[in-house]
Amino acid sequence: MKRLYHLQDVLSIPEEEMEQIKRQAQEGDPAACYELARIHLLLHDCEDYLESAHELLLKAQKGGIADAEAVIAAMMFRGEIEPYDPHGAAKMLENALQDNSEYAAYFQLANLIYGRFGVRQDVEFALSTLDSLIATSDNPYWYSLKGDALFHIGRIEESAAWFEKAVEGGVISACGDLALARGMNDNGEFTDRDTYLEALVEGDGMGDPMCMYYMVLERMFEYDDIDPEDTETCDNYRELIIQALEICAEQCLPASFSLLGDIFHEGRIGIPADPVKAWEYYVKGSEFMHESCFEKMYDMLHDGEIELGRMNREDAMDLCAVNGARLHNRKLLVAAVEAYRRGRLTQFAREMEMYHIPAYDTLA
Repeated sequence: MKRLYHLQDVLSIPEEEMEQIKRQAQEGDPAACYELARIHLLLHDCEDYLESAHELLLKAQKGGIADAEAVIAAMMFRGEIEPYDPHGAAKMLENALQDNSEYAAYFQLANLIYGRFGVRQDVEFALSTLDSLIATSDNPYWYSLKGDALFHIGRIEESAAWFEKAVEGGVISACGDLALARGMNDNGEFTDRDTYLEALVEGDGMGDPMCMYYMVLERMFEYDDIDPEDTETCDNYRELIIQALEICAEQCLPASFSLLGDIFHEGRIGIPADPVKAWEYYVKGSEFMHESCFEKMYDMLHDGEIELGRMNREDAMDLCAVNGARLHNRKLLVAAVEAYRRGRLTQFAREMEMYHIPAYDTLA
């Protein structure tokens, strides 16, 4: 069974192999059901991708695939399965860990590194656990996670060697991290931008859309330094930036939707502001559970920049707030609780009382 942890893992699957996975999933093969579910979740390649993925994961779980239970738990943590139930998700994740699910271990270690989904941040414990796993397992994603942990605590130069080992082991998603680690010092300062850019080009060639995204950010910084009178150079840079971001969007990289939305919302790189187009990109990013897109949609609604027609503006704001609260966005958590206390969001009463109000109370 393939380790489809990240978008890049799915993008690297050849078309012929993708068709084989779909055929085997239709025949009920548990491993193929798991793989197709991950494809649905990362590519949104069918209209009912969440429902289809959940159904496939249940079949895979019934067939003995422990990773399937871990992915269901991750979906529950993000609010992709109703009702929202992080307590149930935590129990399910624990079951998957006891069944030796590597994905469960990967997901929980990432939670420890970044302090997310209700897990208290403990990078040192994550590092010691990773050292044990690396000593007994050939999973190259442990190298990537160790690089993440070291990078997060400021041991950036040391992290580069682990990202390099991950890339050598086939973890394409580590290419962008490797580029950053090669170009920065332990203070987070770029000390070797040439090496950074070279690594981005190499990672882009390996199929990591995040490397292209980082290159776009570089072009945007360069655009700001172009003489506005040099219209030809401005036009060329603008076209390059938008085309590259559209490619990233076609590859389902969530950050690209957020940045495209920002460009059209703020009228950046010489493009006239277009709230409708910005909204469309933010909505697409929100479908990939990109936290910042929910916040930006909320702000646009709050400021009256967008008219939905089919939905009351206040109701739409409330839905953005609930989704943001589920992803632990502080601003949207506050907005959701305050809306509930004003008599709205009553359909989420259980969720508000059990999870969001207690989280809100800890902010004081």
